[in-house]
Amino acid sequence: MQVLWIFNHPAPYKIDFFNELGKLCDLTVIFERPSEGDRNPSFYCEKSQNFKEVILHSVKIGQHNNFTLKVKSIIKHSKADIIVMNGYSTFSEMIGVSYLHHHKRPYVFAINGGIAKPSESSFKKHIKSSLISGASLYLAPDDRSVSYLSYYGADISKACLYPYSTVFQKEIIDTPLSVEEKESIRLSRGLPKEHLFVSVGQFIKRKNNMALLEAWKNVSKDKTLLLIGGGKEKKKYESFVASNGLSNVKILPFKNHNDILDLYRIADASIFLTKEDIYGHVVNESLSQGCPVIASKNSNSALHLIKNGENGYLIDLSIKDIAGAIDLPFTEEMRDNAIKVASSNSIELMAMAHYQIFKRFLEQ
Repeated sequence: MQVLWIFNHPAPYKIDFFNELGKLCDLTVIFERPSEGDRNPSFYCEKSQNFKEVILHSVKIGQHNNFTLKVKSIIKHSKADIIVMNGYSTFSEMIGVSYLHHHKRPYVFAINGGIAKPSESSFKKHIKSSLISGASLYLAPDDRSVSYLSYYGADISKACLYPYSTVFQKEIIDTPLSVEEKESIRLSRGLPKEHLFVSVGQFIKRKNNMALLEAWKNVSKDKTLLLIGGGKEKKKYESFVASNGLSNVKILPFKNHNDILDLYRIADASIFLTKEDIYGHVVNESLSQGCPVIASKNSNSALHLIKNGENGYLIDLSIKDIAGAIDLPFTEEMRDNAIKVASSNSIELMAMAHYQIFKRFLEQ
């Protein structure tokens, strides 16, 4: 089975997935640009091993968009059994999708997640619908993302769900660390012995870290927050922490995947208060380490993976609700439930699900 996959940039979580999928089929991946403009250079740490990688040097437009006719040319001359368009929002992808539509070539439309926007203009909806509708098969990670596809004209009878993950099975721990183990590790790293919370993400408005810091003013001083990431709001956070005397907040720089998993493992809970995320990898990553998640209802991964009170808490974004959730209990049963959910969402399972979907599609 030959598969041609088009995606914007070589994100490490995609490279891991493609390396696994490449064990099951003859896979070629076209990346439209070498990197996104707002990513830490250390973000791009994984390399292709089991698939053919082609990185185009398109004309970059802003942080994420790009333009090149090469995508269209590659699709035109491809003899692949399966062509996957992983998105439609860049000019290169728009041209590629339009070419497939015009020439009535079957293709798979894959998304990492999606949230419909009923408030947008009818013109924007029309453009999105013209690009999203018309695929032969759709891939989505959760029911809300399927609803997104449907809103923009996709035939959801052609939609298949896949388990979305950024962790390998071997990275998912078997059992949570004991209280004593976590306390010992924390002390050895100069961290407070008790009540440790972790929040990971870009320091941008959408991630809503200012609301978390506002709530932290109402949290007891024996609870410590590690705010990890980077971005243009960093100085704003530092100023707020200093002016409000939040000695129990530590702002840390970007950390790699393994270091993040390590911190989740020793934390009482992670916090993800995004205003909007079409998915949100950090939820499953946290659960994989037996770490319950306090999350807003504004990310697809939170709605899909968190069972309220069982492996985390889904909350509204008022300061009162955020502060209240931090004081809720995080039991051993919650930690066990977190691992159970994560065990059904590994990179290996994601790759196998894609392969089986492709195989059934070709057999039709």
